Amino acid sequence: MTEKKDKLRDLIAAILSKAGKTAKVKLARLVLFAEIEHFKRTRTSITGLYFIRLQIGPVIAFFDEVLEEGISSLWDKKITFIYMEKYKTQEYIPLRDFYLPDDMQRTVDSVVDTYGEKTATELSVLSHRLPAWLYSDPDNVIHTAELALDTEEEYFAMLDMLEEDDTYDELLEEEVSRVLYKS
Repeated sequence: MTEKKDKLRDLIAAILSKAGKTAKVKLARLVLFAEIEHFKRTRTSITGLYFIRLQIGPVIAFFDEVLEEGISSLWDKKITFIYMEKYKTQEYIPLRDFYLPDDMQRTVDSVVDTYGEKTATELSVLSHRLPAWLYSDPDNVIHTAELALDTEEEYFAMLDMLEEDDTYDELLEEEVSRVLYKS
């Protein structure tokens, strides 16, 4: 698991290096869209981690933990209180340039170029349109391959294939998602 968390740390560092100061919710969405875009291009996840279906949208596993671990070494955290000190925003500021291997860096560059000007709210709306988020139960695990399915038809075809197999497990779910995505 440590290797996967390290990959998430590197992905966050690369996104912050490209995007600059970024609010926490927006950063979580940029990680989501980077994982989806990379999977669509390469059929692999950058981190190998799964997402959790939260009310606010899909959030990659260990996101908060990795964010905290990177403070002072890769990024700083700025907390700003707003609206009569009742609400706070958390922003992360890169401390240095950070780049991933070429193929993954192309994904980060593309995602930040495509989504970087959008607000956290706009990105959350987009994440709430993903069939895997729409049709999963709260707190369920959602794999990147599922999130990469663009249509409800693809998503339900995946579920149908899984229901036909008595040996269903999460690895099978990931593989069925890959097969559906390729077709």
